Amino acid sequence: MTDRETPPKGDREASLSDQSKPGGSALRRDFLKSSAVAGALALGAGSFATGGASAGIPTPRLHRDGNLIKDPEGNTVTLRGVNIADPKRINVTSQARGMTATQVIDMLTDESDGWYNRVIRVPVQPVDIGEFEPGSGPPVPAFDESQLESYLTNHLDEVVQHCADRGVYCIIDYHRHRDVQWAEGQDGPVNTELQDEVDMFWDIVAPRYAEDSHVLYEVYNEPTEPGMWEDPTTTDWVADIWRLWLEMAQPWVDTIRSHADNLILMGSPSWSQSPEGALVEEFDGEDIAYTFHIYPGHNSSQNNDWEDASTNGEGVAGVYEQAPLFVTEFGWEENAGQYIGGTDSGYGEPILDWLETSEAIHWTAWCADPVWRPVMFSRPFTENANDSVGDPYNGSVPEACSDLPCEWELTTGEGGMGDNIKNALEQYRNDGLPGGGSGTPPETDTETDTETDTETETDTETETDTETDTETDTETETDTETDTETEDPPDDGDLIASIDPGTTSASTGDLVQFWITDETGNSTWITDLQWELGNGSTGSGWYTDERYQSAGTYTVTLTATDNEGNTSTDSVEVTIS
Repeated sequence: MTDRETPPKGDREASLSDQSKPGGSALRRDFLKSSAVAGALALGAGSFATGGASAGIPTPRLHRDGNLIKDPEGNTVTLRGVNIADPKRINVTSQARGMTATQVIDMLTDESDGWYNRVIRVPVQPVDIGEFEPGSGPPVPAFDESQLESYLTNHLDEVVQHCADRGVYCIIDYHRHRDVQWAEGQDGPVNTELQDEVDMFWDIVAPRYAEDSHVLYEVYNEPTEPGMWEDPTTTDWVADIWRLWLEMAQPWVDTIRSHADNLILMGSPSWSQSPEGALVEEFDGEDIAYTFHIYPGHNSSQNNDWEDASTNGEGVAGVYEQAPLFVTEFGWEENAGQYIGGTDSGYGEPILDWLETSEAIHWTAWCADPVWRPVMFSRPFTENANDSVGDPYNGSVPEACSDLPCEWELTTGEGGMGDNIKNALEQYRNDGLPGGGSGTPPETDTETDTETDTETETDTETETDTETDTETDTETETDTETDTETEDPPDDGDLIASIDPGTTSASTGDLVQFWITDETGNSTWITDLQWELGNGSTGSGWYTDERYQSAGTYTVTLTATDNEGNTSTDSVEVTIS
């Protein structure tokens, strides 16, 4: 996820690491980069509708062997691919988006257009299962069994089958992340209502696709608070939070294993930024891997060091040397905000290099969509690509494409990730495949510039997952994740955090959202955030929202505390008419 789909994640500071990485894969990536071509653009000419040609790959059932993923013959497999938007959301907004979910799969697996996805992550959102307002954090439980059955029958089943038909692995991701804590506090108790909701989901979903060898199960997208804001391998209280997470999520693993042997992917508290918790204690069961979500706004990304977990627990601490690591969300988009805003040179190229430092690291970029940000595509068929795609559950969806599918255009240039991801998938198209991949790059006669003259505009809706205002979510989807730039520490009296309102004017009953901007520097970090919303309501954490029921002007106040005990306040007025 990952623009303003989720509240921002905790930030941390990290030092650049000059240590060599295991596996030698960085050298392989350097070789591939030196000989790679822009076949992804040359073949597809930058715009894509659905295609027919798809070679695909074999998709036998995978299993864990130490820190590696292997096929039944013992070949090491490394999966690379992309995320799509929630398939129901795609379908019910297809006339605005330009494609249905299966048409998106067609496009992303069309090798005649230079696409070589080996895995596609499919986020299944409770907000869409239960048909709540896009961008909202739905209540717990968010749906009943009949709503889930309808979702599976009408939307997910065909996507899962289409992935099988097109020869690509499919990650079914239970994509909950917003506005709900998994435990009341660091000492618990765990949220049993949420525990029951997720258990019900997997009790129905796990047996449904148990015989599908190409399906992987990502149990819970992004557990939020309580977060693991330091290294659990060196800090006891953080290790205790990880053990509390084991208490919360182990029943879900047990439920899945009672029905299916599919590979399981487990997230971590702090918006899946702390997979190193597995170094303290792993979940009980076989064939379990761990996930990591990372965006440009994290200090680790600003320092191009995703290993160090010494501050705020944000790095991976080499966990992939013990267990397989799936980086199921990362992405960038220039000028898209402090959390997901980034460039090829500042974030995209370094993160892609790091992802290839070990064959135990797998990845899916966020997001192969023109709406959920950071986007890989734009919608050239609209007069104004920034138009909303509507609220399919409580409102209407505009018609921008009357004859599906309509072409999407790949984002390119220094601030567009689309061409980078597509080219990386092509470079590694034969690497780490079931049956034994050679790692041979695509053949080429000449080296071609991968940037086109036409840099596409990206849809400004964020996957706050509001398509009415703007996943990763990211996202933030994603979900937007974290924040802070590496600056000097603030002087006493300076703001520790400032308010980033979604709007400062709205009508009664509208959802008004508030995020924060981290203003701390290198030596301090946020430890507490408290909100007063001007109408007697309060909140805490990196995100809050309110629906004001009476007209008037409300003063929203944020009180922030840092690790040195300093506090600051910021306020903003919101006018409700």
